[in-house]
Amino acid sequence: MEKIAIISDIHGNLPAIEAVLKDIRMRSANKIVCLGDIVGKGPNSAEAIDICKRECDIIVLGNWDKYLAYNNNHGIIEWHRKQIGKERLEYFKSLPEAVGFYLSGRYVRLFHAHPHDVFKRVWQSSSIEERKEMFEVPKINSKDSHKCKSDIVGYGDIHGSFIETLSGGKILFNVGSVGNPCDHITLASYVILEGDFDSKKISSFSIQFQRVEYDIKLAIDQAKKSSLPMSEIYIKELSTAVYGGKRR
Repeated sequence: MEKIAIISDIHGNLPAIEAVLKDIRMRSANKIVCLGDIVGKGPNSAEAIDICKRECDIIVLGNWDKYLAYNNNHGIIEWHRKQIGKERLEYFKSLPEAVGFYLSGRYVRLFHAHPHDVFKRVWQSSSIEERKEMFEVPKINSKDSHKCKSDIVGYGDIHGSFIETLSGGKILFNVGSVGNPCDHITLASYVILEGDFDSKKISSFSIQFQRVEYDIKLAIDQAKKSSLPMSEIYIKELSTAVYGGKRR
């Protein structure tokens, strides 16, 4: 059986991604998949990109990553784009938006937010129709040769981990956020899938949620020492794990 670590929503938080990668190595994961939003919100997007490029086997594009890569607006976006640099922004344009594979006889698909639109948001409280839509064949750019509906879907975007089983035994889970958890637990969040990779034979598998302590004080100090826009909201979110904006 193989262990596949799934991380998401690092948002330029270096102490968090470093702690999570250390935990992943300790658990002897075979692969690391990143579901995007490496950048934005926090002060160290460039360094986070370099770390993820070095450590992850697959990276898919998040909404922050895509927006920064394709827009050069003034204000907050401009600050983050300058910090990231042109070469890294061009790298984002080469990334897929979804990946799929068989695991213990079940088709797993992973993406940042939604199979049809990286900017579409689905909550645990969204309608059953919206949640069932998550299992459809993606319309976004997918690194995936199988045009089948998913049995298991994992995603990021909403910064709050959960898992549920829907009709037909389909499983929907959210990995939470490494660098900006907003589910009332200040520990970094990620998931380990364990099973027979690339196997169509039904066999045992597991979905394990991990919460990792990291140096929040250091992350806050790094934000304070930078010229990060809207740093007060970011710092409050790190301290409380409560989202600072409006949400459904």
